[in-house]
Amino acid sequence: MIPFTRQRDGVHLAMSEGERAVLASLTEQLQQVLAGDLTADPVAARMFPDAYPSDTEASDEFRRWTQADLLTQKTANADVVHDWLTGTRDGALTAQDEQAWLRCLTDLRLTIAERLGITDAASEEASYAGDAGLGLRDVYDWIGYVQEHLVTTLTTTG
Repeated sequence: MIPFTRQRDGVHLAMSEGERAVLASLTEQLQQVLAGDLTADPVAARMFPDAYPSDTEASDEFRRWTQADLLTQKTANADVVHDWLTGTRDGALTAQDEQAWLRCLTDLRLTIAERLGITDAASEEASYAGDAGLGLRDVYDWIGYVQEHLVTTLTTTG
């Protein structure tokens, strides 16, 4: 599987239809999370962490001034990626598209990490042993591969 290719006019999406369908479904689920009640979803704590963990008042103030813009950007990133995956967009990725892809893939991994209980290297290693996230752990690793491949494609010329 080669998710992206570099051509003369830039980086192109090269995923198979099956891979696109899986990632489109995950992106749709992310869009649902972002459109839902974030106060009730533990994923919000991963995507919008406290700026001042030891100062609740300062964290609340920071969140009040930043969360709406961050939510708008995360939603826009997911929308861009979904458009590419469903064929609404085609051709070479723009610089803005590249950033949207990188950020959306990060948000997908954060969401899955939260669902798997991955918070650090030890819990990540332990997630291989358990069967509660069987399959989901593979998706988590695959998205990491897609993200790594995009970074490599973006930073390698010729």
